[in-house]
Parts: sequence; C-alpha cells; structure tokens
Amino acid sequence: MITAHIDFKSLDCLLAINPILDLAADCGTQVNWRPYRSKARALPTQVVNKTVTHTHHRVRAESERRVQQHYAELRGLEIDPNRGQVDTSDALRWLANLEGDTSLFVSRLFSAHWIDHADINDPKFLEQLTDEFGLVRTQDTVDLASIELEAEAQGLFDAPTFFIEGHMFMGRAHIPLMRQLLTDTDCH
Repeated sequence: MITAHIDFKSLDCLLAINPILDLAADCGTQVNWRPYRSKARALPTQVVNKTVTHTHHRVRAESERRVQQHYAELRGLEIDPNRGQVDTSDALRWLANLEGDTSLFVSRLFSAHWIDHADINDPKFLEQLTDEFGLVRTQDTVDLASIELEAEAQGLFDAPTFFIEGHMFMGRAHIPLMRQLLTDTDCH
C-alpha cells in the first residue's frame, strides 16, 4: 500500500500522479490518497540585509516554478501556474470523506483543476464524480487541520509525500526509490 498525501493545487502533486498510478499498477498495490494542504515555504534564515533574504526567497520560488513548468511541458501539459493559488480545501475535505479506490477520482480532479480550469470545490461536480466512480461519502464534515496534524506527527511537511511500510518519501523525485522498495517486497 502506498499512502499519498496530496494537494490538488500543487503542481508537484499533479506531476506525481501518473508515475504513482503507474507504480501502483506495476506492483499490484493500491494508493491511499490523503489530503494535505501545501503551505508557502518559510523565508530562509534572515541575514543582516533583509533585501538579500527576500531576493533569495523570490529567486528560489521562481526557479522552482520554472522547473515544474519544464516538466509539465515535457509531458505535453499546458499549465497555468496561477492554478496553484486556487484554494482546493473543499475538494480535499471531500476526498477525505470517500470510501473505495479513489485513484480515478483523484486523477480526474487534478485534470479538472489544472487542465480544464474547473471549480473542483463545487459540490455538484464532486457529487457527480463520486457517483461516476462508484464511491461512497462517509460523513459531511472533515477537520483538515486534524488530518494534517496527524500527518505532521509522522514527519510530513509538504505535498506530495508518500509512505510505504513506514518509510517516508518527500516529493516525486523519490519514486524510483519507492519502486525499489516495492520491488524488494511486493512488486514482481
């Protein structure tokens, strides 16, 4: 089992979805999708000149956006980086309420948000997808903050983060290591 902590507004999460689904399919395992709202990274340690600190933060953030955009383009995805600023908390709460294999649901929500520019927080849209994929809602309300605190107690601090057999993998760059771990145990 792969436990995947994701945020629909995270471009890194979008870029991880297909490789994680491929990994799960190749290894005959399921993915337990868990909500985790991405947070803005803290400014680096202050130096004497605050302008230097803020410049470093801005340059680092812009570099990360360019790398993400590059990988999206390599996959043939036309991405509007502003979609990363849209709050998707309602869709994350909805996800936390679902029973069943939510992989197709999650994949569709990422596509709807990033490619179709749809409002994935719309309850009618979420209900339609829930029905389409044969999922069941377990409750009406979810406390995302409690779910996030529970994840943070395990060491998580950003999305995407994956857990396999108690091992934590932060970011999509670790998918080859995840494959190796699954190969050594379950994957044929």
